[in-house]
Amino acid sequence: MQITGANDVDIMLDEDGQPVSDGNGDTSLVSDDECWLQDIRNEAVTEEGELFYEDEEGDGSYGWSLLDFMQGEYDDFTQMEIQQRIRSKLSKRDYIDAGSIQTTVDFDGHLYHVRVAFRKNDSSKEYSIDIESNGVEVIVE
Repeated sequence: MQITGANDVDIMLDEDGQPVSDGNGDTSLVSDDECWLQDIRNEAVTEEGELFYEDEEGDGSYGWSLLDFMQGEYDDFTQMEIQQRIRSKLSKRDYIDAGSIQTTVDFDGHLYHVRVAFRKNDSSKEYSIDIESNGVEVIVE
């Protein structure tokens, strides 16, 4: 399976993962930053092995599998595991500056709050992703 590249075009999906219409009966498309950010958002909420056509394993596979951590107790080790999982998954994208990836993880007793910030290799623009155990939002700053 090939992940979305920095210059790809894809079908635009809404917050529920459904295709968006352009109003004329055609499917809307996303490209450039919006395309790969959409793909990262989708990967963040996907479990490894969830896609029937997946042909990779480990860090190369699609899906962050964050649900793995949300069923157990939260401690410093869990926090580090979540941070490492996200760093590994984002680092496979050759257009992301792996050294710029920063992840903060908080647990309020009910919900996980994860914020991931990073930059592209060729840019100083910072992108961030906010993840709660009940949803994902991508923010470009």
